[in-house]
Amino acid sequence: MDDPSAPVRTTPLFAAHKACKAKMMTFSGWQMPAFYESPMAEHRAVREHVGIFDVSHMGEVFVSGPDSLPYLQGLTINDVSKLAIGQGHYTAFLTETGGFVDDLICYRIGETDYLFCVNANNADKDFAWMQAHLPSTLRVTLDNQSGAWSQLAIQGPQSPAVITDLFPDRPDLLQIPYANIATAEYQGVLVYVARTGYTGERGYELYLPNGVAIALWNQALATHPTTQIRPIGLGARDTLRLEACFLLYGNDMDETVTPLEAGIQWAVKLDKGEFIGRAALLQQKEQGIPRQLCAFRMEEAGIPRSHMSVIQEGQVVGEVTSGSHLPTFGFGGGLALVHSRLQIGDIVYIDVRGTEKAARIVKKPFYQAKTKG
Repeated sequence: MDDPSAPVRTTPLFAAHKACKAKMMTFSGWQMPAFYESPMAEHRAVREHVGIFDVSHMGEVFVSGPDSLPYLQGLTINDVSKLAIGQGHYTAFLTETGGFVDDLICYRIGETDYLFCVNANNADKDFAWMQAHLPSTLRVTLDNQSGAWSQLAIQGPQSPAVITDLFPDRPDLLQIPYANIATAEYQGVLVYVARTGYTGERGYELYLPNGVAIALWNQALATHPTTQIRPIGLGARDTLRLEACFLLYGNDMDETVTPLEAGIQWAVKLDKGEFIGRAALLQQKEQGIPRQLCAFRMEEAGIPRSHMSVIQEGQVVGEVTSGSHLPTFGFGGGLALVHSRLQIGDIVYIDVRGTEKAARIVKKPFYQAKTKG
């Protein structure tokens, strides 16, 4: 939860958002664009053409040193030893009891060098947690550079055309496999170009020094006559990720939720050796996972929102973690953390402001991701 007494921060693109007449909002302690035109129009623009997002509120932590691999193997749920230079994967930091400290992306950017992209309001917390769990015997350097880097996401079917315009001498960037990362140069400075995103569409996430962020933003938007690119706010970012059933820290998981409950067992490598939280996950797996994060769609008119109760046969069996109108499909839906006995096809009821509205448990995701296309 945001601290109301904390100062509200802005990204290096704040003036650019104002120039685009963005409707601003406070998110995770940052002034961010909620939308420019409308969340619905921006959602469609990403699905049909391409959009550019300012996600510079996200954090960047660099890990380096000869003992980086054993350190990270004990710190994260995924198997870092499988990463070649230029590859990345989804992973998480856990508490000893198996709950999420944060979910994040880890990229291997050198022989013993790694870049972690962490969630907006978690950069300082994550960095302190990483420091606290760094044994003094390991030769590892941690560097929280979140304040020095901007991050722009270019997402949608026309994203390769935008990347071609930004980096005309680097056609190889279009061949980066999904989840991989490469270095490039923009206006004489080093940038990282990753084939990742949070929309379910083919796209790229660019990590770049703050000083060139506005120039790249403006150059990308200048491709509009051929790409139909638009600036996209957090409103559409949320509905896009929800249709693809991508998780949001603080909504769909936190320190009280385990990866097994959140449905990301595929990222948990229990056989790689010890890591923080592993024992708790093994115990939960043996005893039975009590809750599961399910997708649901509304069978009656109503917009589900976080914290609404999920009811079956008069009993509360869970809670909505993320919910909204899903523009691609024209119905309400979302994710809910519910009792593990619920099955796909089951009818439940969502308490929408005091009225129980029928919903159906459905298979995830609503929108089949095209990220690897």
